[in-house]
Amino acid sequence: MSLSSVKRILEKANLVKHRKIRKAAPDSSRLRKRILPEACNDVWAIDFKGWWKSDSEICEPLTVRDLHSRFVLEIRLMESKTSEADRMVMTELFLKYGLPKVIRSDNGTPFASPNGILSLTNLSAWWITLGIIPDQTDKGKPGQNGSLERMHADIAAEIEKKVPGGRRQNQAVLDAWREEYNTVRPNEAIGMKTPADLCTTSKRKYQGDFDDLEYPPGFLPRKVFNNGTIALFGLRISISYSLKGLTIGLKEIDDGKYHVFLADFLLGELSSDLCCFTPLENLESI
Repeated sequence: MSLSSVKRILEKANLVKHRKIRKAAPDSSRLRKRILPEACNDVWAIDFKGWWKSDSEICEPLTVRDLHSRFVLEIRLMESKTSEADRMVMTELFLKYGLPKVIRSDNGTPFASPNGILSLTNLSAWWITLGIIPDQTDKGKPGQNGSLERMHADIAAEIEKKVPGGRRQNQAVLDAWREEYNTVRPNEAIGMKTPADLCTTSKRKYQGDFDDLEYPPGFLPRKVFNNGTIALFGLRISISYSLKGLTIGLKEIDDGKYHVFLADFLLGELSSDLCCFTPLENLESI
């Protein structure tokens, strides 16, 4: 029996797991720009609020908020600040509310890395594969995420260091506080409506992660190795450790020069002659 016949039999028995592949549509004119929220799920803001202690347990909230409706999507007391821990929380939010267009964060870990290409981390690179643009505020400019900072101030005034019982009891109080904040308290920034009055789920539904990225004809797809390099014409060229395991696309723009994309997101320029990659932020123009 041929392999194709075996495959057909397995498919009919629903025993074949099809790989999820995203078809990218790279466009070099689509650069990162500060995007203003004009509708719900245009921009989500994410950050860690400063920690406090309750009964010797550290309470450090991860907060996520929609910047158009002011709806607080999550306040989660985290035991870890790793990309993996945050990814689990974000997966829950994507399943519940859908995908935003942009996620805005500061330059702290695990959202941004001073050593990563365009400050990308494993977490923000994952967002890109889902079609979400990561948008970091300028360094030293917390006011660019002011809506989240003001909410943090409210938490500090009303809950921080006021609830005994450790992390579990503080989480219960924060859950009740978030419900009241979203559904009862009128917000001056949205015409004295409540955030729940304006909040809607995204039309872009989350249907799981992609096994791989597929680029149009004419692009050279290259898998990023665990050490952050790719293989090109027998050479090893360093790209970024934060992209390990992902497939990038190279579009030749000149002899030996390429635009480098992750899905639809332009990362920078690669020179095969010089065996070097230049991130977008370091290019005079592109």
